[in-house]
Amino acid sequence: KGRVAVILAFAVAVTAITHSDSFREIDIVQRWEGQAHDLRFRMRGTLPPHPDVMIVGIKASSMDQQSFKRDIDDSPALQLMHDNPWPWPRSVYARVVERLLESGAKVVALDFVLSANRDGDGDLANVIKKYPGRVVLAATVQKAEDKDDRLVFQTPNSTFVEALGGVGVGYVTYLGDQDGTHRTFSQRTSDLHEAPGLEAFGVAEDPSLWKFAPLAVKQFTGIERPNEYGLPINFSGPAETYHSLPIEHLFVKSIWEKDAKFRNGAVFQGKLVFVGPIAELFHDTMNTPFGVMAGVEVHAQVAASLLRNDRLHWMPGGLLIALGTVFTAVVMLFVLKAESALFQAAAVAGAVLIFWMVTQLAFTKADSLCGVVPAISSMVAAGTFGILYQFFLEQRDKAQTRRVLERSVNKRIAKVMLANEEMANARRGERRAVAVLFSDIRSFTTWSEKAEPEHLVGQLNEYFETMVTLIEEERSLGNAQKFIGDAILAVWGDTPENRFGAAEDSRRAVASALRMRAALVQLNQGWDSRADRIVISIGIGINHGEVVTGEVGHPERHEFTVLGDGVNFAARLESATKQFHTDCLVGESVEMLSREHFIFREVGFLRVKGKTKPVHIFSPLSERTTPAPEWLADFHKALALHRSREFAAAAALFTEVKQRAGGDDFLCDWYLDLGRKYLIEPPREDWDGSETLTEK
Repeated sequence: KGRVAVILAFAVAVTAITHSDSFREIDIVQRWEGQAHDLRFRMRGTLPPHPDVMIVGIKASSMDQQSFKRDIDDSPALQLMHDNPWPWPRSVYARVVERLLESGAKVVALDFVLSANRDGDGDLANVIKKYPGRVVLAATVQKAEDKDDRLVFQTPNSTFVEALGGVGVGYVTYLGDQDGTHRTFSQRTSDLHEAPGLEAFGVAEDPSLWKFAPLAVKQFTGIERPNEYGLPINFSGPAETYHSLPIEHLFVKSIWEKDAKFRNGAVFQGKLVFVGPIAELFHDTMNTPFGVMAGVEVHAQVAASLLRNDRLHWMPGGLLIALGTVFTAVVMLFVLKAESALFQAAAVAGAVLIFWMVTQLAFTKADSLCGVVPAISSMVAAGTFGILYQFFLEQRDKAQTRRVLERSVNKRIAKVMLANEEMANARRGERRAVAVLFSDIRSFTTWSEKAEPEHLVGQLNEYFETMVTLIEEERSLGNAQKFIGDAILAVWGDTPENRFGAAEDSRRAVASALRMRAALVQLNQGWDSRADRIVISIGIGINHGEVVTGEVGHPERHEFTVLGDGVNFAARLESATKQFHTDCLVGESVEMLSREHFIFREVGFLRVKGKTKPVHIFSPLSERTTPAPEWLADFHKALALHRSREFAAAAALFTEVKQRAGGDDFLCDWYLDLGRKYLIEPPREDWDGSETLTEK
């Protein structure tokens, strides 16, 4: 009863919080709501464009006179476009508007702010007067060029205002949501709504200002709807849902008369036609639920949203709260009744999905929009709390089981086995290809004999803490399997949680080694100034190969480990670092799998102790984000000459590389010594270029 009471009390509290106004006003919540709003439209898909709405656009082709050059002589409008670079004289617009209205268009809305006085203003004004109430012009707001930097209105100039008779000017600006996406509109606006802050300059509210598309619809239908703010735009679809006809085609005789798109102007009969910029050079675009769209098409979609009989509306707040509460209650019923945490989580996910589908159905069938984040947040938060709270209580019951299990395996492996049932198979053993990193501190025996016990243990713990953290951190995810005295055995690919594939396992192992190298430099800098610490050096060997994973040990004490030649070879490589005066060596399989990420220097074609076949061994220098040493390519050339028995030529190149590398390079000296020996006593005829290491 106590468990149920706690979970239900939390559910009630979180439901009340998520459905409050304060929660809905949180920035991230508003962003999520916007994304959900957009997803609704994309799931619904594209609707047919409204048959009464059309667009005539100024496209890239409209600015390219070559596209209609042969038709110029037949059209004064095309001549004006050709003879006058943008902006065109207003006589062009006059001819466009007149052609559309003569063809039977009911209303023409020009999506241009014609505020400046230009040639041809009188021609356009005469057309407007000729067709009273059938032309709509645009206005907007922009920053004033004064010290106050305030917003001012840009309206059609006085010639057009007079021609319009005081009506026919609509504001084209849209207030986007927090993320810049335009999802709603208003039929009317005001000075202060369009330009907040104008009250400081003595500007009063004027609620009679019309928005551009709603005004065009009012002129088109003759119906003045009640003023509403924040109406959702019922977008028909993405850009080009309302296909725009190029403006120049209105005056190309062959297209105007014969093309089915125009039918000698019959296509415009009884239509509301928006004329505006489409070409990218105008930068007149808006973000919408369907992506970026030309501003003139947004106006067309707003107009279509108003003309439809299925205008979108917001679901009543009380109904939404009731719906969210019911779904949260259902979630809690499943969380409290189901025994499996997986089933409980599935119930939460299922309830969220069903809630979404119900509200999506309301959107597509009943044109009802609603916010979903409060209800979904309530379901997820309450359900997650219930699952986690019960899980926490169940862990107390599992404590006894864990204590029994720890009699045969250590705590770390016990935790893995409890969390992932697959680990139980490790008792039988299985073969896996893994990346193995083996590291060791140099001269540890000598150090341990001389150091004070507390100093030795203290420094070892500092070292292990740093190195194991690097191995097991999130970007690495290696398993530090065990400590063998001062040595660390780490593996990638031995458990499901760190199995990324051969190439990625190898990359992570080499990247960890490079980070260990850099970290040791930092540690030594701190230890060098302390009397109770010494400067140490390490060797690292990395191999990728097949191993056997499983639990081994005494019946009363098991240990999860890796066994086999893949591990042994990594240890041999670590040992060989002392012979080659380097801190890290990798096998040829690791180099091959990770060469695109790191710069490697080949050490040699070597036969290590316990191996009958030689293998190529490499030393990692750096990640490929760092340029390779300029002498590296010549070193590899010298190595190839050496293996081709051209010992004299190889010696000359090794000597040059040594000087370019700073004058002290062990590998160059080693191959120079070998070359001198082979010049005196050449290797056998069947020599394959390999060398045998005698030390283990």
